[in-house]
Amino acid sequence: MNTRISYKFVLKAEANSRGLYPVYMRAFLHGKKIEIATSITIVEGDWSETKQRVKRRNKLNEKHNMILEAFEKKALKCILDNFVYEETPLTLRQFKDYMLSIGQTENSFTDYILNYLNENKSRLRSESWWSYKSQITKLLKFRKHISFADLTEKFINEYQHYMLYTLHNNENTVSKSLRSLRTFINIAMRYGLIKTNPFKYITIKKVDGKRDFLSAEELSKLSDAYISNKIIDEQEKEVLQYFLFSCYTGLRYSDLKMLKTSSIKNNILHINMHKTNCLVSIPLSQKALQLLPNKINSESDYVFRVYCNKVTNRVLKQVGKRYGIPKKLTCHVARHTFATVSIILGIPIEVVSKLLGHSSLKTTQIYAKIVDSVKEREMEKWDKL
Repeated sequence: MNTRISYKFVLKAEANSRGLYPVYMRAFLHGKKIEIATSITIVEGDWSETKQRVKRRNKLNEKHNMILEAFEKKALKCILDNFVYEETPLTLRQFKDYMLSIGQTENSFTDYILNYLNENKSRLRSESWWSYKSQITKLLKFRKHISFADLTEKFINEYQHYMLYTLHNNENTVSKSLRSLRTFINIAMRYGLIKTNPFKYITIKKVDGKRDFLSAEELSKLSDAYISNKIIDEQEKEVLQYFLFSCYTGLRYSDLKMLKTSSIKNNILHINMHKTNCLVSIPLSQKALQLLPNKINSESDYVFRVYCNKVTNRVLKQVGKRYGIPKKLTCHVARHTFATVSIILGIPIEVVSKLLGHSSLKTTQIYAKIVDSVKEREMEKWDKL
């Protein structure tokens, strides 16, 4: 038995007072049917029953057929959304209510933002675009249909509660999602679709997350393993090569991937950072230079063969386990290592900030606080004497 709604366009059997026949959408389910008016009326001879469209001889055929196509798209969306997102089958009454709702698509906040993202895909960084798309998916898990009218302070507080106590997100993850939602709302406000800002009295907290980094001893252990050719597995060696290079330069994973040989001149790395679009020059230390491939002669070649994030992190986990590093190794740990060890070595924080490409010294000062906490922890060892 067919458990899904089917439909077709038909002419009403009787003409109206002007002798015109209304066009209806007729929907079927389990032997029952309903009819939904389309606002189109035509003479009987202008209707093609086989094509279910208004014939070309009708002066308004293009306009009428566009209305029918819009009806069909809306019907398909309703049926597909129910199949994908809902656990209970769609009823004829629900289908009719959806089809008769005026401007439901236009009133859907999430549909509007998804359309905006698709229209502006070329203007957004790939990472931002995918991040925003995932935030919309997360919103729709909280509530399947979100209209502009739903966006109130109460809605935001309920969403925050859902993330904290249903999804068990940490404070920083919640803050990131709320900032994305605020961005979406600001877009809608810019185009006059929302009049009152629901974030007006809401403060988004920012908690300094835990920043793992390697100690100088741990870094030396991995560096020695690489240089002494103790690592036999070729993939592990390649991953450790660019991980260590990041430890000695502070480059992000996205910049490692795009790093070309032409970016290195006279032992200085010049790079336009992918995340900030900021031009940074990094003099390479001897340890960093040792990690560069021997053959650097092509203006188009990438310096490293960088694996995808998933593979990189899996391999780093293996390496960390093998060499007794009790930390979850990622490319961002490498960047944190560069920042923290640089400050421990006495490099001025202003210089470290420039090397990292930070737009604000406040961002770099987080690492200075980490160094201070390390010093305090180490000094506690005196109490154990």
